[in-house]
Amino acid sequence: MMKTSGTPVKNSLLVFASVAGVLLCSVIFDRALGSVMRPPGLPSAVELIFPPFAEQHFKTVDFEYTARINSIGIRDRELPRERDDAFRILAIGDSYTYGWGVDIEESWPRLLEDALRADGFQVEILNLGKPGVGPPFYAELAERAIPLLRPDMVIIGVLQGNDLRDAGPEEEMASAGDILNCVQSIYPNMAQLMRDMRRKRMAGEERTHKDMPPQITTAEDNRRWTANTARAFIDEMKPEKRERFDRLEEKVRNAFLEGVLNPYMVELALQDPDAYTKAIDPDDPWTQVCIERTAARFMRIRRVAEQYGCEAVVVCIPEGPYVNKPALSNMTRVGYNMPEWLLTTNGMDESIRLACKRAAIPFYEVTHLFREHQDDPDLYFELDGHPTPKGNHLFVEAFLPVITSLLETTK
Repeated sequence: MMKTSGTPVKNSLLVFASVAGVLLCSVIFDRALGSVMRPPGLPSAVELIFPPFAEQHFKTVDFEYTARINSIGIRDRELPRERDDAFRILAIGDSYTYGWGVDIEESWPRLLEDALRADGFQVEILNLGKPGVGPPFYAELAERAIPLLRPDMVIIGVLQGNDLRDAGPEEEMASAGDILNCVQSIYPNMAQLMRDMRRKRMAGEERTHKDMPPQITTAEDNRRWTANTARAFIDEMKPEKRERFDRLEEKVRNAFLEGVLNPYMVELALQDPDAYTKAIDPDDPWTQVCIERTAARFMRIRRVAEQYGCEAVVVCIPEGPYVNKPALSNMTRVGYNMPEWLLTTNGMDESIRLACKRAAIPFYEVTHLFREHQDDPDLYFELDGHPTPKGNHLFVEAFLPVITSLLETTK
C-alpha cells in the first residue's frame, strides 16, 4: 500500500522535473541563439518615411537648401546593407530634427554625430525627422524603424509647445504585465527572431524600388505649389480672417503670396493667434489631456525599444519664441500673439517632463542654456522660425554633455 501511495508523488516530481528541464533547455537555447543572431540586412529600398531616392530643392525668403532621401526613405546618407559595429542612434522628430532650412550637414543629428566622433566615440546618428508630424507619428515610426535599423539608442526630439498640442486622439496605454510580455522576457531572442521573420514577410508584400520612381522637384516646383496653397487659403478666408491678414506687414504678405513663406504657419496664426500660449500650463485640463496622450505614445516607443534592447530618451528642442527675443518678435510679425512671459515660463518643458515620467522614459532639456543667448538674432530664421545652422550648433553644444554621459554609461 505504501509503495502504491508513493507513486503519484513520484510521478508528480517526475513531471515537474521534466517540465523544469524542458524550460531550462529552452532558455539555454534562446541564449545560445542570441549569441549567433545578427541583425537582418536592409532591403534594397523601402519607404520608411519618404519615397526612396527623392530629391527636393527649396528656396524661401529665409534660406535655400536641398533634401536628398536615401534608399530606405530617410534624409541621410546611404547605409550598408549589413549592420556594422558602430553605436547606432536614431534621431526621431519633426522638421527641427529633419533640418528644415539647412543642409543635412548642418542638422543637429549630423552635428551631434560629428561632435561625438571628434571626442572618440564610434557612433552613427541617423536622421529620422519628418516635417509636420508629432508624437503619434513618432510612435508609429519607432515601431517600424527600430526593428529595421536595430539601434542602440533612440533620441526623440520633442519640439516645445507644438508637439504637445499635436498629441493626437486618445490612445489606451498598454499594460506591461500581460502574458506576451512575460514570454518575451523569458525568450527574448526567439521572440526577436519571430518578429524578424514577420517583418521580412511583410516587407515582401510592400512596394519595391521598381514601384517607387524617384521624386525630384525643383525650387520653382515647390515655390509654385506653396503659392497655390497660399492662394487657396486666401480664397477661403472669411472677412475677419482676411482683415487680420491685410494687417500683416507687407514683407510677410508678399512672401506668403509669392510662395516663399510657409503658408501653414501663416494660416495657423490667422486661425489661432494664441497657439504658442496653449498646452504649456500643466494644471490646465486640456494640457493634462495632451500630457496623457503624449505619454501613451512615449510608452509605445519605450516598449519597442526594450524589445530590441535599446534605450529611448526624450530631449526638448527649444522653439524660438520660448527662448529667444528676436524669434518671439518675428512670430508677432507673422501674426501670432506673443506675450513676453513666454521667455520666462518653463511650462512647455514641464508638460513634456510629466509625459515622460508617466511613460517611464528619461527626459532632458536645454532651455536654460538657450536663454543665455536670448538676444542673439541669428539662432532662428527671421520669418520661417526654424533654427539656423548657428541655432543647431548651439543645440548640439548644449546637449553634448548629456549624450556623452549616456554613452559613457554604456561602455
